[in-house]
Amino acid sequence: MSAGTDLGGLRRINELAILAAVRAGADTLTEVVRETGLARASVGEVTRDLVASGWLSEAAPVVRGRGRPAVRYEYRAGAGVLIGADIGAFNLRVAISDLTGHRLTQSRRFTTPEVPARQRLKILDAAINDCLRDTGRDRGDIWGVVAGSTGRVGDGRVLLSAAIPDWTGVDLAGHLRRSLPDALIAIDNDSRLASLAEQKLGPGRPESLVLLQAGRRTGLGLVINGRPHAGFGGVAGDLSRFPALKWEGAMEYLQQSGVAPTSGATKDPVADTLNAAIEGSPEALAAVRRYIRMLANTAGAVVSILDPEVLVLGGSLAAYGDLLLPLLAAELELLCLRMPRLEASTLGADCAVLGALCAAAELVDGALIGSGPGPLPTHARPLVSI
Repeated sequence: MSAGTDLGGLRRINELAILAAVRAGADTLTEVVRETGLARASVGEVTRDLVASGWLSEAAPVVRGRGRPAVRYEYRAGAGVLIGADIGAFNLRVAISDLTGHRLTQSRRFTTPEVPARQRLKILDAAINDCLRDTGRDRGDIWGVVAGSTGRVGDGRVLLSAAIPDWTGVDLAGHLRRSLPDALIAIDNDSRLASLAEQKLGPGRPESLVLLQAGRRTGLGLVINGRPHAGFGGVAGDLSRFPALKWEGAMEYLQQSGVAPTSGATKDPVADTLNAAIEGSPEALAAVRRYIRMLANTAGAVVSILDPEVLVLGGSLAAYGDLLLPLLAAELELLCLRMPRLEASTLGADCAVLGALCAAAELVDGALIGSGPGPLPTHARPLVSI
């Protein structure tokens, strides 16, 4: 709080503190006073105003001991919804959540890198409509949208996309603003959003981690001091222009092995190779080791620079963590002075879309803080789009 904060600014700070306490589980006046350290009279006054403006609601009192039952308060997480999107070359995922980021439903569409940008945007719109229909909400209920995209992004645009030929230059934020004019909009890189999800939703909430996105394409997400790290120009972790690392082509070892499990082949050559390796096929294991060696060359360099607490194997291959993590550990032991803790993501292929929902919740919370000294907006007043 600056020395120049006026009474209106103090009021806003108190409102946000009380909202945070209620969202964290403090549901009576006494508990809110204890959690915030504010005077009971102040908490009572602000809480009544928050109920009147629609941010809190009064729940049925519960008898706890002797005396008059205490009034309970609830955060109106269902007053609006948030949208998170993950736009990749082969998959497009959209999820909808309440205002706390709790996922309600999700839609997944399969695509290819050759899908034209205009058609990909239509698929995005259709997936958003699927989620709204499933939850019985409409576009006017959407408070915040965060879309994650493969490639380099900035100022709401896709600045460069190697994975999707027709995606570079797309004004993704502009498209969303035209269809959702009352919502807050933000665009980010998919791996960075995935790292946010790992930090917020993964085990232990480590202060520093490296997320190794392993799937059809490989990416890196970095978390430093508890926050995703983008770097000065927003390209931290993008190693696509370092062919000597053999990072981009590593998946070919799995795709072209030609090894199928004895339990039966699938239409996915990567899954066939991994399943055959689990069954003990020497050819499949050799292909998996070559793949892991290529990942370790890059991951080891990043780990040595950042010295993170945790290295998380994410993406669709996280489901094969029991096979891949010991092999990755063996390679990294040869490269790193200190080994981070290795974990397979429990969020899997949904990691980026869940990170988008986390970011959307932060986006709305940040808008509520605002720069002015006035009170929180009422639910009847739409948020201003950015």
